[in-house]
Amino acid sequence: MILALGAIREETDVGRNAALVAAIILAVAGLAGAGQAGAAERRTLLIAGGEVTGYYFPVAGAVCRVINKEKPRGLGCAVIPTSGSAANLDLLRSGEADLALVQSRAAQLAVAGEESFREAGPMPDLRALMALHGEVAVVVTRPGSGIEHLGDLKGKRVNLGRPGSFQRAMAEAVIDASGLSQGDLSVLVELDLAEQAQELCQGNIDAAVFTGIHPMADVQTAVEECGATLVSIRSKSMEQFFRKNPAVARFSVPGGTYEGQKEDTAAIGLKTLLVTRALPAEDVGDVVKAVWNNFGAFTRLHPALKGLSKGEASRDGIPIRMHEGAQKIHGEGGN
Repeated sequence: MILALGAIREETDVGRNAALVAAIILAVAGLAGAGQAGAAERRTLLIAGGEVTGYYFPVAGAVCRVINKEKPRGLGCAVIPTSGSAANLDLLRSGEADLALVQSRAAQLAVAGEESFREAGPMPDLRALMALHGEVAVVVTRPGSGIEHLGDLKGKRVNLGRPGSFQRAMAEAVIDASGLSQGDLSVLVELDLAEQAQELCQGNIDAAVFTGIHPMADVQTAVEECGATLVSIRSKSMEQFFRKNPAVARFSVPGGTYEGQKEDTAAIGLKTLLVTRALPAEDVGDVVKAVWNNFGAFTRLHPALKGLSKGEASRDGIPIRMHEGAQKIHGEGGN
């Protein structure tokens, strides 16, 4: 599977959550002036988040809210707005951030010093605290396509997205997981994500891969306009696929997420990880315990966190080493 760093990004269509974002910004206010101090000189942990209009920033804000509520050993927390995973890893390298939200594939590449991280060099000391929300890929098919199982994509017209895009990378991952190759498709289409629903409903393609946080507006459009359906991502080669791609996690889109979807739909995707480099084990343990102690409330702070379980947070889609301070808390079940 090819998941190029150029395809790493976070979803930004969250205008409907603007009020929640604003509330979280207020809740973690106090960042001004703190960025110049080193980690050893302050008790305010700085989390590199993402764009204020995206998902990473409010999710980082949710982490800060539970830390600021618990105040373990006097620790506080504030969020640094950034452009995403690559910028967050740079802030960890420079020591300007204590924690960061990073896409699982970016974390894997950074540890190895591969692709866009080759020039900066490996980050062998990068450690995970937990996995958070994910960007989930689903296969959507048009009525009458004859596609009921993943293997039925063979000989069909499938949109994979623009070359170099995140959409393309995830579509290629789905094809890999199916045990097929791109040569098995009758036509390989390269439409933008925004074009997929219309082309699907007009019968110009048989299937498309939609990746994001569900429910997705584009998937809803296809379902409502022409009765498009979701197909579970399952195949005999799935276990081999996950062994080759530890940054990819299993997901399930719950039944009822879309009209007419009566059962859960198996899917795959990339997790967002909470990571650190130099934070001491005691502080890491305090952060994880603060989230664990408020887990129900934490998952209600933003729609992206809905449905997250402690098991998933401590296990799934984490391709780098877990921090020893986090391992201790995970092993104790958060107690």
